Amino acid sequence: MRKLALALGIILLITTSASAEIILYEKKNKIRIYTAGELTARYEDWNWFNPAGSSADNKYSYHFTRSRLAVGGETDKIDFFIQAQHTQIWDLPDNGIAPAPGGALGLGSIYYAHRRDENYHSTFINQAYVRFKDIAGTGLFIKAGRFEYVDALEVTYKNPKVMWLKKIRLSERLIGPFGWSAFTRSFDGAEIVLDKDNYNITSMASYPTQGGFENDAQKSIDDITLLTTTLTIKYDKVIPNTETRLFYYFYDDDRNMAKPDNTPAGSTLNNGEIEVQTLGFHLLNTFDAGPGTADFLLWGAYQFGDWGNLTHKAWAFNIEAGYQFTKIFSKPWLRAGYFISTGDSNPDDSDHETFFQMLPTARKYALTPFYNLMNNEDLFLQLILKPHKKILIRTDLHFLRLNQSKDRWYMGAGATRNNGNIFGYIARPAGGDADLAKVLDLMVVFNLNKHVSFNTYYGHVWGGNVIENIYGTDDDADMFFFELNLKF
Repeated sequence: MRKLALALGIILLITTSASAEIILYEKKNKIRIYTAGELTARYEDWNWFNPAGSSADNKYSYHFTRSRLAVGGETDKIDFFIQAQHTQIWDLPDNGIAPAPGGALGLGSIYYAHRRDENYHSTFINQAYVRFKDIAGTGLFIKAGRFEYVDALEVTYKNPKVMWLKKIRLSERLIGPFGWSAFTRSFDGAEIVLDKDNYNITSMASYPTQGGFENDAQKSIDDITLLTTTLTIKYDKVIPNTETRLFYYFYDDDRNMAKPDNTPAGSTLNNGEIEVQTLGFHLLNTFDAGPGTADFLLWGAYQFGDWGNLTHKAWAFNIEAGYQFTKIFSKPWLRAGYFISTGDSNPDDSDHETFFQMLPTARKYALTPFYNLMNNEDLFLQLILKPHKKILIRTDLHFLRLNQSKDRWYMGAGATRNNGNIFGYIARPAGGDADLAKVLDLMVVFNLNKHVSFNTYYGHVWGGNVIENIYGTDDDADMFFFELNLKF
């Protein structure tokens, strides 16, 4: 199987040097039918925090390939798109889960926990939808079927700086296709878009699919209902050099699973359904200043609803600013920001105050994904360099704390299966401390051409008191990966 995957990669590499897509049929002003594909091959190496007194394996490596093949059609009035996905994963650790509170020692252990197999694969339909375009010239678009939904990317632009900020620093904070995982996530439902010159309104109703760390990604999680509505005032249309966006999300989770939260052991306060409503906004601004370009963004959300028998109320806020020197070598881009989300200060009362991230792509905001944006405070510095038009270098330094020391340290990216005992988030006790960790990230992306790219990453974690309380004195961790991406 490995030889087959390698051969497929070589064939795709040769093929993609010629064309980015294959046109099967095209008739002027009638219909255009095409195929497209992609292959991701990644090797990951983990050195998780070493639990004292445990024989569980905290050092391991594994790898996977993810291939996709799609057929699509376009006319003036309607599009269709069908995309199949095959994922093959190898060498997952079969002894990577320590006794509580250590738990799963890195993402390889989480993959293994879903299937209890070191090597497995899955083939499924990742997307299959029909899209009606600009109905009767009104700017109304309707999409129905299985598709990917990316929070905050309802509107896109040709401006590369604005798009980098939207993709990397705004999108998928609360809802995303979990594209960094081996099996990913899609949404079964419908999306309605009203797109005008100055604004865009997008509404979506769906069930998420299984996936992420779960190989049975063909199945819908029909016990979770997701409703969204967003209003985007387009960049530089109403407010100069600025995009603003309001959003409302409704998340209903009726799965019969133990919830990862701050309630005491044996409590029944969190029994029952989760109904969380989220109101939020973002503001993105860029402007020329001196020898470069400055950027500024705000993001905030307030949540209310029910967490079982508890009253849910929580909030999160993010502020970031940066400046890029566009006229000197490497175009250095310096950025800094601060994120805060609420935790639960009292495990014995009737309130649940931990911010709930719903269905995000958590790794976008935690490049070494041992944490997420729940009960979290993150002060970060960032430097981005572009020494060559094909090379991007990014380094981040994060200072991480828990918002409430009486709450938990959370990690994960939301629901991965409909049944069983894996909710989708892991909650570890803080032990009365708030100092979580410091993290240094280094990423290098090499875009050979529009069809082939390489991505390598190394992250080192210096664990704080929270991690020492759980794992003992060996509280450092490392993550490395190398990734090849092909598109045709």
